[in-house]
Amino acid sequence: MVTSGATEPGNRFKITLKEPFFDLDKHRSLRLAAIALFVANGLGMSSWVAHIPLLKERLELNDQMLGLALLFAGIGALATMWISGWLVSRYGSRKIAILSGIFFPISLIGPGIATNFWSLAVSLLFLGAGNGLMDIAMNIQAASYERLIGKPVMSSFHAWWSLSCWCGSLCSGLFLAAPAMTWAHLPLIAVVGLSLTLFARGGLLPREAGANSTPVLSFPRGILAVFGLLCLLVMMAEGAVADWAGVHLRISYHVSDYMTVFGYNAFALFMTIGRFAGDTLARTFGRKTVIVGSAAVCGVCVGIAALAPTPWICIGAFGLAGFGMANLVPLLFSLAARRAGGGIEQATSSVFAMGYLGFLIGPPLVGFISSRTTLPTAILLLALGLFVVAGTVLRLNGSVGAVEGDEPGAEGAESRI
Repeated sequence: MVTSGATEPGNRFKITLKEPFFDLDKHRSLRLAAIALFVANGLGMSSWVAHIPLLKERLELNDQMLGLALLFAGIGALATMWISGWLVSRYGSRKIAILSGIFFPISLIGPGIATNFWSLAVSLLFLGAGNGLMDIAMNIQAASYERLIGKPVMSSFHAWWSLSCWCGSLCSGLFLAAPAMTWAHLPLIAVVGLSLTLFARGGLLPREAGANSTPVLSFPRGILAVFGLLCLLVMMAEGAVADWAGVHLRISYHVSDYMTVFGYNAFALFMTIGRFAGDTLARTFGRKTVIVGSAAVCGVCVGIAALAPTPWICIGAFGLAGFGMANLVPLLFSLAARRAGGGIEQATSSVFAMGYLGFLIGPPLVGFISSRTTLPTAILLLALGLFVVAGTVLRLNGSVGAVEGDEPGAEGAESRI
């Protein structure tokens, strides 16, 4: 047996035969557990989103009222995200991931049984709170895994989220095509989400709860604030497309109920493809190059979707926009986590909390603008925000060259962004 020499400077890499297997197994378990959380969250969000056009008509909501109801989901998410750094510091990310992974699927049932505007708003407040906390917790677990293996893999975790969104959207279309069974859709997804959380429980990375030295409310500073603002613009577009693509197809092209899911379905499908390719793209071209190119492509395609002459062109444009959107948040988040050094939990929560303002602002802002102009005009403004992201990232370092960790041997180098 090879003996461990970890305490001897000259033999620091000599370990027992059991240790490599143990480390590999531990890391694989963490990866599977984090993937399970991403899948549970993606299934839940895409399933809820598919019900928005139906609820809009059933509750007789105009664009502004629907936007206001969606605002409550953003408020709930923002509230839990702002305090997530404190919660993770106090209780550990594993406990928060499990708690939110249970609460979020249960909260999906509320919007489906809402009978008026206020019951919908309150149920969305709880749904948003559960989603916001789960979003932070599962991304901390993913970022921890990325740091353990020392390679950019964040896009692959978000790829599983996008794949689950596509599957959830497809499943939603089947339920909406059979109105007699629509009532069972969200409860069924809740059961699936709870099962995935229970599966993930044993593999999540345990973190010791520390003394409460983290402030309850944390705000990113310096370059982390820039990352937060960029995430805000990207999440604003992503959230608005998710919530309004179906409404746009219904209002602008008068498609049937089951076809309203196709816009977001195409968006999620191409986002999945882009994210599974994202880690390779980031290693090949550099994170910054991928971010700039992706934001530009997404902005063009969102603009085409807003003005498309037919529903099928609109759906196709939303799909290509998903491909451009795919790696923006994962790569921005990955750079922010690397820049944070040892304070990964705090940076994760603060940057994502600021970015999540986009989900808070985007959907109601689209409803507000649409009620005073047109829905295509509101969607065009989202495209403008994506061009701002591309231009800002391009100017941060003067070029689209590599940034921290993009080049071989650059691990551990100081970020030049």
